[in-house]
Amino acid sequence: MFPVAIFLMRRFSIGLKITDTNLKITRTLAIENIPEKLCNIGDIKKHFDEAYPEFRIFDVQVVYDVTRLTQLALDLENVVDSKKFCEKYKARKNVELEMIPVGGARCCKCFCLPCVNKVSCVEYFTEEEVKLKEKIEKEGMEARKVPLGMAFVTFENINHARKFLRDHKNSILNFKRTAPESKLAMAPHKWRVWYAPLPNDIIWENLSHKRNWTLIKKIIANLFIFLVAFFLTTPQFVVHQLEPIINSLKNLTYNPTPKTVNVTSDPLDNFRELPAWLTDFLPTLMIWTFTALLPVVVAYADLLVGHWTRSGQNHAIMKKTFWYLLFMVIILPTFGFTSSKAYIDFLLKNNNLNWECIFLPDSGAFFVNYVITCAILGSGLELIRFPELFWYFIQICMSRSKADTPAIRKAITYEFRFGEQYARMMLIFAMVVMFSISCPLITPFGCLYFILKHLVDRHNLAFVYARSKINKKVHATAINFVIMSVALLQFFMIVFSFIRSLDSNLSTLDLRTKVAMALFILTLNICSAQIWSNTCRRISPVKYQDVLLGEDPEDEHDQLYLPTVL
Repeated sequence: MFPVAIFLMRRFSIGLKITDTNLKITRTLAIENIPEKLCNIGDIKKHFDEAYPEFRIFDVQVVYDVTRLTQLALDLENVVDSKKFCEKYKARKNVELEMIPVGGARCCKCFCLPCVNKVSCVEYFTEEEVKLKEKIEKEGMEARKVPLGMAFVTFENINHARKFLRDHKNSILNFKRTAPESKLAMAPHKWRVWYAPLPNDIIWENLSHKRNWTLIKKIIANLFIFLVAFFLTTPQFVVHQLEPIINSLKNLTYNPTPKTVNVTSDPLDNFRELPAWLTDFLPTLMIWTFTALLPVVVAYADLLVGHWTRSGQNHAIMKKTFWYLLFMVIILPTFGFTSSKAYIDFLLKNNNLNWECIFLPDSGAFFVNYVITCAILGSGLELIRFPELFWYFIQICMSRSKADTPAIRKAITYEFRFGEQYARMMLIFAMVVMFSISCPLITPFGCLYFILKHLVDRHNLAFVYARSKINKKVHATAINFVIMSVALLQFFMIVFSFIRSLDSNLSTLDLRTKVAMALFILTLNICSAQIWSNTCRRISPVKYQDVLLGEDPEDEHDQLYLPTVL
């Protein structure tokens, strides 16, 4: 299957037109660690005129802290939309909207009316618009006074940008080269220079987060997720803890003698018995719920890190979510590590793993039930979107009047979470591929899942979610995950064959196991050569396209490197 997977993924990557990000060169460079007193457009241009007189600069933009300014601009946009809504409502129904300017007054007027009088919505939002414009103007002037020591410099020649990056590249192999200096105390030897992403990909309000603090936050977030994923519990451990409750519910459900309903008795006595289909379905439902909540935890933990680009944020969420789900849902439960206690016992106490309990028929049936649940129940819930519906209800309860409707609709319109959705889909693909031989029944249900997932995601992308920003690196990572799933299939089949022919003497292994081990070693060598070097790029699952900067249709580096609020 390994050559077939490489061929199919290579054909798939041709349509994506993926360019190698390591060879992606742009005319715009991001420069960090500029002295704040000299971090202005005039001094930066003067430094380039003296240090690089032959380089022509197309544009220079200084980075400022726009966190508060972005929030004020969002509030102003909501106020303007609410004002337009009130004017259209009055023109259509000839009724002027009134409201109590207190949060939650739309649903709880009786508590707010004695203390706060009603006001006209148009007049209220007009006054708020004037106040917010004054605040934005004042905050914009204050923000420009305190630069962050960072700037975006766009060169007219791409070779100049490349040479400037080489001069300021901090590397052990680059110790002989020193960056040219000017009369200004710019300290260019301390600069950190890198190719800038596209302007619409930058999260401008996160640029105020220093790299040192960002690294600390990454360590804390990953440590927290690691503790949740590995040492607190796994989904199967949750199910095992529910077994006493499920057994007691089954005992209550089972009643050999027909029970007559007594009208005069307590009505609650007639509802104490739960149906058997509910108690049988509860374990799989709990595991699906847990695996659906873990990507949300990973995503919110990564949001607190403060990534500088949206594409990098989606890529980081995708990789973390996939690896945590893969270990939690498939690898650890398959080898019997359903809790931290089992894993610690294996490492510290006996170091004996009961190999005969791996790949049992019940384990395959469990994963088949999981895929069926994801295909039918999971796809249906993604189409209904209960979390968004609940959040919409909360927003309505906290609103002041009907005039807040445009702001509420904007608040519940999310970007399509490519990182989270890609990771969950790749988990199902890995599960189907890894158990396709030992448990063939999982294959048709896996096909059903991908068909339903395609239909649901196509509808949500077209009609529900806002456009999201990702780069082609996300698709390349997904292709590598597909190849890795096939390699895991080979590894699992080696373990399966080894268990079935288990003997103290390795020379007595049958021919099937020896051939499987040889093919797996060959697969590992090819994958390693593709990932860490360019040795096997011609048979790589990703077909990279050779695109020059002048021919690249996605190059947008002529745009102004400023946030929209400035």
